Amino acid sequence: MKENQEYTNVNDQDFLRAVEDGVMEDKFSIKTVTLWTVLTTIVVVILIVIAVNIYNYFKFDQQFQQAINTEYVEINTLKSNSQEQLITFEVIDEEEGIFRIPVDSAKTLILQRYQNN
Repeated sequence: MKENQEYTNVNDQDFLRAVEDGVMEDKFSIKTVTLWTVLTTIVVVILIVIAVNIYNYFKFDQQFQQAINTEYVEINTLKSNSQEQLITFEVIDEEEGIFRIPVDSAKTLILQRYQNN
């Protein structure tokens, strides 16, 4: 106990305050803690919103490209089928005399018929 009395008998006020505060004075400000908590929360929310928007953009872009690629395959299939019908000979109904002939041949026949009349 004598040692404790020695510290209390010291006249240096800074030293006594330092011993009472645990060597360092606590300047805890609830306003500062609240401010930093709010700012950190706002920054985290903004980063999450940005991340979600980037994810949605790339997800939409990927789905859009997939849809285009799917449609492109279908369009190419339809084009090739149409092209095949335009350039080939085919018997549609032999009894009725319905045949499919290439477009170029049909144009030639129409021009010949027009010139003959």
